[in-house]
Formats: sequence, structure tokens, C-alpha cells
Amino acid sequence: MKNERGFTLVEVLASLVILSIVLMSFMAVFANTNRMAVNNSEKLVIINLADAYLERIKINPTEFIGKTPPTMMNCPPPETVKKCATITVSPATLPINGKSYSVTIQLKQDTNEKSLFLLNTVVTVRSPDKKVSSSVEGYVSYGK
Repeated sequence: MKNERGFTLVEVLASLVILSIVLMSFMAVFANTNRMAVNNSEKLVIINLADAYLERIKINPTEFIGKTPPTMMNCPPPETVKKCATITVSPATLPINGKSYSVTIQLKQDTNEKSLFLLNTVVTVRSPDKKVSSSVEGYVSYGK
């Protein structure tokens, strides 16, 4: 029996323990990578939604803001005031991929002559769980 070569039970168990530790570390890396990919995908969807919503507002502002911009209705005559306060248009929800993203539009308007019909618009989109959000800012022409 002394001449027979092979592995003892202790050696086999030690190798199984080492192999399982290595495999569990790889599984943790794969799980973390998958979680990061899902989060990045969610962020990308939110960024694209905010950008697309702002572009839709630029194309047809009356659909989202109304016939008269709320900032113009709430401001005194342009000669007496420098700036109007920020107005938030009531939030909306966008159902996409089985999730409802909330969209908030904030409007701000300078009342000097050059920018009387330009609305500084900030579109904020939030994920359903409110963990991820993105904002896009741009100017919407509210023509004469």
C-alpha cells in the first residue's frame, strides 16, 4: 500500500474548498456586472426620455405648456420686473417597458425684450423607484 500513488481524502477536500472559493468569487463578479448593466440601461433610458421630451416640447410647446406660458400669466408687465419665478408644470407619467417614469417640466423666463418669448425649460425624468433621475435643459421658443 505504501507504493500506491494517489490523493488522500484531506487533499481532495482541500482542493474542493479552494475551487469553490475561486468559483464563488467569479459568481460575485458576474452578479455585480449584471447589476451594473441593468442600472446603466435604466440611466440610458431616462436620459433619452428626458432629451426626447424636451425635443417634443420644442416642436409643439402648446401641447405641454398651454396656449399662454404660465410665466407670462403670473408676471407683472415687463417694464416693472427683472425676472419671473420658476413655474413647475404639473408632472406627467410616461409608461414605457411596463414602468411609469415621472416627468416634470420647469419653466423660467427672463422678461427683457430679447428673451420675452424664450422659455428656459428643464425637463426632469425620474425612475419609478425614484433612485435614478436625469435633467435636460434647453430653451423653448414661444413665438409671437
